[in-house]
Amino acid sequence: MKAQTLLKAKKYTGILPFLSGICWGATGIFVRTLENAGVDNFTIISCRMLLAALITGICMLIYNRSLFHVNLKDLWLFIASGMIGMTALSIFYNISVSSSSLALAAVLLAMCPVFVLFLAAIFFHEKITGRKTGCVILALTGCVLVSGVFEKGGLAWSVRGIVCGLLACFFYASYSLVSKRMTQKNYHFLTITFYGTLFSGLSMLPFSNMHTIRALCTPAYFSYTGVMFVHALISSVLPYALFSLSMRYMETGKASILASSEPAAAMIFGAVLYSETPSLLSVLGLCFTIAAVVLLNVPEKDVK
Repeated sequence: MKAQTLLKAKKYTGILPFLSGICWGATGIFVRTLENAGVDNFTIISCRMLLAALITGICMLIYNRSLFHVNLKDLWLFIASGMIGMTALSIFYNISVSSSSLALAAVLLAMCPVFVLFLAAIFFHEKITGRKTGCVILALTGCVLVSGVFEKGGLAWSVRGIVCGLLACFFYASYSLVSKRMTQKNYHFLTITFYGTLFSGLSMLPFSNMHTIRALCTPAYFSYTGVMFVHALISSVLPYALFSLSMRYMETGKASILASSEPAAAMIFGAVLYSETPSLLSVLGLCFTIAAVVLLNVPEKDVK
């Protein structure tokens, strides 16, 4: 009975990285809101990560305190996931968001499956099947169409934005591989998220504007403190926890492709929140992205 329940649960794990992509697609909204309020990039990241660690830590205290325990020889994995994966990803993604359009930054980050697919084949011996390759091409084509590359005046091109977007993509792929390694060591997704966000936040704290952080704690800035809290929850706690949990049940390459829902999510948020009417090509790109997700989750038939 337990095995049947687990098998049934695995059928729906594909939704986890997909939801992660949706959460990450909302990141640009918070970044621009806080930057318009005068909060610098490093301060945004350190506050976001430390608040995420606080939220996750409280959940662990309530749920299971033993989740705080980690083997010292595995500590480097948590440091790598936080300081190299989360921090570097956030820095370069925020710069890309500030230097170019939200759609372009999201599309560049969505190229992560290409990195992950081949790196996972090298480090975890995951097979590169024809269907995976086809889904990557389909998802990336959808991402490009969503971004408006082929529309007149559709993108705010920036060399800085493109370079930083590609770097964010690389570090996102690196985080995926490190996260997979930690799940193979049977660490809980809350443990991975807590220590990753903690080390990320601590590494950025010395470069943050302490005056801004103190100001955010005053009643005059409570509205922005609330934005910081929601930013931490939506852009760190939920996506990293869901993505890490998905690593327990599926291949790294597959999870990264499913998480490429981010550009489509960015387009939808733009339409709902900023009345940005999507073009026909953008809608077509959204259909391509959804099709890739659906195809990837259709069970492969055994070849006789």
